[in-house]
Amino acid sequence: MSSDNNIDTFPWGRIVEAFAWASLVVAFIIGQIAVETDYETLLKSQMPDVEFERSQLNRELPIVYNISKDGEQLPEVVVLSEGLGYGGPLIVGIKAKRTEDGARLSEIILLGHKETPSFMDRINNKKFFRQFAGESVSSNFIIGDDIDAVSGATVSSVGFTAAVREAVHLGAAQHLKLEQTWQEPSWRFGVDEFILLALFVLAFYGVYRRDKFAKYARYAVMVGALVFVGFYANLSLNLGNIASIFMGYIPTPKQHPLWWIMMAGALGSVVIVGRNIYCHQICPFKVVQDLMQKLSGIKLRIKPELQRKSRMLIFFLSWISLMLIFLSTHPALGSYEPFAMMFSLEGLGIQWYILPAALIGSLFVPSFWCRLFCPVGLYLNEIVRFRRSIRDRMMGGKSKSKTIKVKKG
Repeated sequence: MSSDNNIDTFPWGRIVEAFAWASLVVAFIIGQIAVETDYETLLKSQMPDVEFERSQLNRELPIVYNISKDGEQLPEVVVLSEGLGYGGPLIVGIKAKRTEDGARLSEIILLGHKETPSFMDRINNKKFFRQFAGESVSSNFIIGDDIDAVSGATVSSVGFTAAVREAVHLGAAQHLKLEQTWQEPSWRFGVDEFILLALFVLAFYGVYRRDKFAKYARYAVMVGALVFVGFYANLSLNLGNIASIFMGYIPTPKQHPLWWIMMAGALGSVVIVGRNIYCHQICPFKVVQDLMQKLSGIKLRIKPELQRKSRMLIFFLSWISLMLIFLSTHPALGSYEPFAMMFSLEGLGIQWYILPAALIGSLFVPSFWCRLFCPVGLYLNEIVRFRRSIRDRMMGGKSKSKTIKVKKG
């Protein structure tokens, strides 16, 4: 009888939780160790017929390689460079040839990336890299100026262009001794950034006020979330976005201000304000579920026991997802949420099955995906609860100290 009681009281939950956290830390460390890139191997895989001789001028990226074939020096060089896309590092080889007016690019070779395959398909289908062929090393290489971004893959386009720009401009200054005639990219804060910022402002207003304008603000946010955040910009937060922060895949505010506005609004609202503004107001998939719910008019209740079990399911699914992401250092490989599939009709494997299941479920259960399967929503809500518990403890401590002071008086 006592042995049964010992089994029942044994802290299995804490042991499982400790194992989950420890395994994630180990997976993260293994992934970071294995992520060391052999650049020459990447080059040889794409250009097997030539030999490479590394220039000693630069020890770090961008790196210049002289190339030869059958023992004869070729007039071209390959500059290896790295940028940052939506999913992580982008590695390119830039073939350039010296000309009378300095040097011109002849080809861009994609050596490695961690972008979602659908984004890369768009870039390859639109012949994005062909724009660079024939351009002078003194060109600006700025999106919207002399380079066109690919619609639906803007972040990837900006990342690749930044990698090319940094490499060729450094080469123009150091190797060719050219004076700077090119322009530096300015801050990219335009209409898109203003719209997203306005949506967060309206969302905050709609949450904290109950006047007539707040009602219209909530409707405006709902439409903006669906049309702009979902279909136009495809900015839905997923587990891969969160994991990429831990792996250091963070674009500069100058390169991708939309990313910073989204992260500041979503994470800042839960940490600073204590409200999950993103899930309740900005998430476009939440709007889709609400529309599906209004369409059916059916509202089935979820038992508290099922809600608790769903939390465990979300933790388990997100643990598997994060293990894949950390081991592969590829955020897109572990993201199973149906957002990309919903708003771009492009998904990976299981997303083709998750999306219809989530939509059908939302016909019967309000916020079906959000309440039972969404990892981002769960973790943002957990941060809100944690913040609230800290606040309550601090307030409790203050009230207790005041009580002691009164008694002493």
